[in-house]
Amino acid sequence: MKKIICSMIVSILILTSFTGCKSSDKSNVVNISILNSKPEITVALHEAAKDFMEENEDINIKLVKYSQSSSYIEKVNFMYEAGNAPTMIIMDSAHIRSFKDKFVDLSTEEWIKDISGDIPDIAKNDSGNIIGFPFTTEGMGFIYNKKVTDEAGIDVKGINSISALEEAFNKVNAIGKDAIIVTNEEWSLGDHFLSTFYSIDSEKSGINTEMYFENLKKSPEAIKNNGILNGLIDTFDLMKKYNMYADNPMSPSYDKCAELLGKGDVGFWYMGNWASMNILANSNGNNEFGFISVPVSNDSSAYGQNEIVVDVTKYIVIDSNNSLEQQEAAKRFLNYLVYNEKGNEFIVEDCGIIPSFNNINISQTDPLVSDIIKYRNDNKTMDFMTSYLPSNNSAIVGNLLRRYLNNEITRENLLDEICNFWANI
Repeated sequence: MKKIICSMIVSILILTSFTGCKSSDKSNVVNISILNSKPEITVALHEAAKDFMEENEDINIKLVKYSQSSSYIEKVNFMYEAGNAPTMIIMDSAHIRSFKDKFVDLSTEEWIKDISGDIPDIAKNDSGNIIGFPFTTEGMGFIYNKKVTDEAGIDVKGINSISALEEAFNKVNAIGKDAIIVTNEEWSLGDHFLSTFYSIDSEKSGINTEMYFENLKKSPEAIKNNGILNGLIDTFDLMKKYNMYADNPMSPSYDKCAELLGKGDVGFWYMGNWASMNILANSNGNNEFGFISVPVSNDSSAYGQNEIVVDVTKYIVIDSNNSLEQQEAAKRFLNYLVYNEKGNEFIVEDCGIIPSFNNINISQTDPLVSDIIKYRNDNKTMDFMTSYLPSNNSAIVGNLLRRYLNNEITRENLLDEICNFWANI
């Protein structure tokens, strides 16, 4: 998943060999590498690799460097072109399809039986074999500051319609606070917020996801009059109206938005649980935050009005061009993550990741993670559609929503251009 987390120390992304207690016979050591696309966990991954190597003296793990000025997928492409692919890649789900023939079949691994729910088609090759180890489960929706909503007398469980959302915004305003801060990032607007429409509409269509998007390409003109999309834009119009930075929507940075919600200067922010660390760092000890859905109508019982988007956003894949010894060493690292206590702690405590495996029972302390797990346990989740969106969706559709947020284009312009985008895929 693409995210801008400016406060993270990502300069540690260097080509580093993690040296543990190694076998005295260097010829018996298997060297493997991992390319990490989630820079905020770099330090934790370093420590996990060191611990793994202390218990597996015949394996040495290196972390692959890539420049912050470019995306990790550029580094992946470069390494494949050079015939030097990393053994493992922590890969966005959206990129797996482009490399699906290059990854090892993991269908017979022990951890398959312990996965929470089903493995989606995005993590399988054309033969139906599982090629992705589910690493990060994430969720998104309107994050609320419970101290603010409690002070305003808001029952957040009752916010399941557009009118209820506006009522909540007005109640926050009534206590002298701003209702919401709106992020102006293209990835958040185009890949995340607008994908709420695809999540609901594809479920309503009753067909599989890939066929849904194929139909979208064939009949893009239908998008403009789609009630779900128009309802979502109605909600976005409310966000614009009550935005703390309504007069200057391009001003706040991602970090500033997290700060304002954490401090309680605003009641709501549309974002995902990856922002939790930034929020809590500014909350002065307040640990009460949660999610509500993004309503697209005033029918409180309709699908999507009480659900949030939750899905696996990153997988670990193993390159099939690495030697069999390297592949087996990588598989042992995956088993370490699922079945070793320290591997479990790395996932849950060090990375703040929602585990994708039923056997990992470490208690969650992150309030947003805990709320996502509750939504998941209550079957109140929707699929995350970013994996199926064209690679230029963020740059084009995200930019359209950004311009609409900044009042540079009209609603009609926005809908027309979204139609044109799908017509030209």
